[in-house]
Amino acid sequence: MVQQDKSRRYKRIFALIWSGLLVVIIVPIIGCIISFNLDNIFGIKIHILFPLNLILALIILCNGFFWAIWSNVELYRIGKGSPVPLPGIQTEFLVAKGPYKYTRNPMIFGYIFIWIGLGFLFNSFFLLFGATSFFTIFLILFVKLWEEKNLEERFGESYNNYKKNISFLIPLPEKN
Repeated sequence: MVQQDKSRRYKRIFALIWSGLLVVIIVPIIGCIISFNLDNIFGIKIHILFPLNLILALIILCNGFFWAIWSNVELYRIGKGSPVPLPGIQTEFLVAKGPYKYTRNPMIFGYIFIWIGLGFLFNSFFLLFGATSFFTIFLILFVKLWEEKNLEERFGESYNNYKKNISFLIPLPEKN
């Protein structure tokens, strides 16, 4: 039993590291390359002067990373799982504390801010509007079509009560 718990913990840590690299480094690099090319092809650029774009970007990026990291830590610590919804490493317990007290999807909230921040940082129209819109729509559809159903099956009435009282995306105070 101890060996199984240790193995699960290592798998969860691996999932956190791999998903973090994918979501925070690999996908944004690909998104930036595509967006820079689209900016050049269409000749559209945002013209926010330096250092204002840098200040805006840092504030927004820090906010995004704060929500994304905080939510991952709480999923690992309280939920005893990872953000990767695979059997064996998915959360074991419903997390309704920390950032999950304000929004059911703090990772997505943070990730949206990361894309907005990158758009300001690089003065890229397609990063700010195209990539942000694409990832927002994609992630909302994923949550609505798969994740919420999965959570309802796994956590039943406790998730349904949580869902009734906590905002889907925008952090708000609890309704009760």
